[in-house]
Amino acid sequence: MSVGRSIAKQILLGAITQILIGFRGLIIMPLIIKSAGDSVFGSYVLISSIIILLLGTSSFGTNYNFRRDLPAANTYDDRRELLMSSISFRALTTAIFSLIIIVITPEIFAFLNQDVPFSPGLLALWLLGMTIQEIVTDYYRYTSRFGVYNLLMVGQIYLHIAAIVGLSFWWNSLSLDQLIALQAITLIVFSVPAFVWGVIRETGVSWPSTDWKKFWAGAKLGLPINGEFLVDFLVAFGDRYLIGLFLTVSAVGQYQAAYALAGLLTFFPKVISTVLTPALCKLWDTKNIYAAEQLFFQAVRFYIIIGVPFVVGTLLVGPSLIAVLTTPSIAESGRWAVALISVGIFFYGFVILISSAAFVIRHTKIIIYANIVAVTVNILLNLVFLQVYPNVSVPAAISIASYGVAFAYALSAVRATFVFTFDVSTIFCVFFASFVMAITLWFAGYSPGGIKLESELFLASKVALGAVVYFIALFFAGGLSKADLELVFSSFQRSKEIDECPPKSRQNEL
Repeated sequence: MSVGRSIAKQILLGAITQILIGFRGLIIMPLIIKSAGDSVFGSYVLISSIIILLLGTSSFGTNYNFRRDLPAANTYDDRRELLMSSISFRALTTAIFSLIIIVITPEIFAFLNQDVPFSPGLLALWLLGMTIQEIVTDYYRYTSRFGVYNLLMVGQIYLHIAAIVGLSFWWNSLSLDQLIALQAITLIVFSVPAFVWGVIRETGVSWPSTDWKKFWAGAKLGLPINGEFLVDFLVAFGDRYLIGLFLTVSAVGQYQAAYALAGLLTFFPKVISTVLTPALCKLWDTKNIYAAEQLFFQAVRFYIIIGVPFVVGTLLVGPSLIAVLTTPSIAESGRWAVALISVGIFFYGFVILISSAAFVIRHTKIIIYANIVAVTVNILLNLVFLQVYPNVSVPAAISIASYGVAFAYALSAVRATFVFTFDVSTIFCVFFASFVMAITLWFAGYSPGGIKLESELFLASKVALGAVVYFIALFFAGGLSKADLELVFSSFQRSKEIDECPPKSRQNEL
């Protein structure tokens, strides 16, 4: 199977996985809001963001070599050396961060004048489970075993969903402690066995025997990625804290409802980046630069085909979907927010893809510089306008400026080394097909920012109709060729598994 078809299959399977992941938010969000209230949901969102922040910064860039060199590791010994050095550092930082999270989280909630009770000790268990899961999924992702990677991601998420559904029906209500405990337990149940009987059984264990000079040199390259994560965290979650500060924790829940729907768009660039990065690394390292740039060009083209109609759809149908998933009052408060956020996330998707290119060419500072500007714009504008216009649509509109600036800088910076262009003809066809879809939805009774209360089945059928009309119009406009369709259909065919590593050596193991 060719590289293009192999990548297409992996992207397709990854897209299915990301869609399944996305439904977690759409399933548990209405359950939490309807059984516990938007205040508990808003508190859960804020606590989740704290866990994500500590997880993302706990490596301090030391996992860069692990991720960057794992695709080229030809033996289990090489993989074990990369794994052990990364694990030893993460064990120390996770222990320290667990103590920090127990102390700081109650203080943050006190600062925001929120009094929803919870047990801080459960957060340490949540962080531990997330750390182990990240190590395991990174291992399978960067050894290009996306079937196992997807299974681990989806399995934990749907075990978590099942636990929340069961508990909500059993108790008829949910507390914040119960939500935190379910998240922590399901992570541990899935990640620990996968780590012990999957990763460790394959590589074995040993004392870290890494060239520490090389390890810290890699950390210097990875540190900008950590910095980028921190800045990106402030862009993505900083507005939630400002909403909680200037508005209410209920407003955080209302904003998150709109963000959860608009955030579905990020699944496509994330899954493309997940599959694309290892492939680009291999092509770049073997000096096949043109092939790498063409592969990236096609990835950007695919994202535009998906992203533009998604934004148009959220403008017309988004508020009605939120009304079905939550309550009409929450939909009313975020009727414009969902479309505005989706535009911002559309730019963010490009940043995700460009970050993959920056990672491959080892220009990771591009990522953090772009996002420093973005977070500055985001925080300053929110500080000014949320006090004047206390409405959740304000941070939604500001997200467009934030991610737009990040995209503009990252694009100009990465093009100095990694050359790619945008397919103008495809962009024209995509906008034409999106216009045809919008007209169809308009005649179906949907208008920009309008809320149409109807059953889930009728709403789903209208969304499906819009999607079908869009792809038909795109095909006849020439934006979707027969070769594209053949590539998608061929990706369903069985392909050969990746070559196994040579027999592992068990020397110097404990």
